[in-house]
Amino acid sequence: MRKEEDTLNLIVYVAIGATFVQFLSGTLVCKQYVVNRSTGDASPLPFISAIASCAVWLLYGFVKSDANLICINIIGITLMVIYTVVFYLYAQKKRSVIKQAVLLLIFLMTVTEYTIVDTNYFRVKDNLGILACVLTLFTIGAPLSKLLHVIHVQNTECLPFPMILMSFIVCTMWYMYGKLIDDMFIQLPNFLGGLIAAFQLLLFVVYPSKASASASSTSLI
Repeated sequence: MRKEEDTLNLIVYVAIGATFVQFLSGTLVCKQYVVNRSTGDASPLPFISAIASCAVWLLYGFVKSDANLICINIIGITLMVIYTVVFYLYAQKKRSVIKQAVLLLIFLMTVTEYTIVDTNYFRVKDNLGILACVLTLFTIGAPLSKLLHVIHVQNTECLPFPMILMSFIVCTMWYMYGKLIDDMFIQLPNFLGGLIAAFQLLLFVVYPSKASASASSTSLI
């Protein structure tokens, strides 16, 4: 029993730490906005959708009284809100950012109201779990278009290796956490996310970037 608790605690620490580092990747994006004094053609949707996902997982964590989910998603929401504010400050189309933020607020108010009004614990937990899974899978599915491009051109230059590796670690840790506490809603999206990340990592072996291939050729001469 003690060994199982130690294993769970270790997985939780690694999962929260890795997720925190993954969340911090947004600072690099925002730094570029500040340097360029513009967001260019970028969309705030990744930040907005991340807030929605974290908020639903946060509600799910409150309903389940899961301190680990509550902790990491409070951090996630805080950072994503900061990134969204930075995006707004340098966005050329500020009205579009405001529109998405208002829709997000309406969505979160609706979900929160439902959570308060519905007194059936199991129904609320299941519905929040399903919604959280859908939002997470939506985020996970975003890189699939890039994968098709990589396979087509047979080059991985457009894929960020460090972020993909971190995503694989994060998904693996949260999947293991979900497995240990027997929570299918945590297991499912992270299992699929881990598979997609693993496939992306495999592409680096099958289709090395041109820069890597060039460096290898030079070293052989």
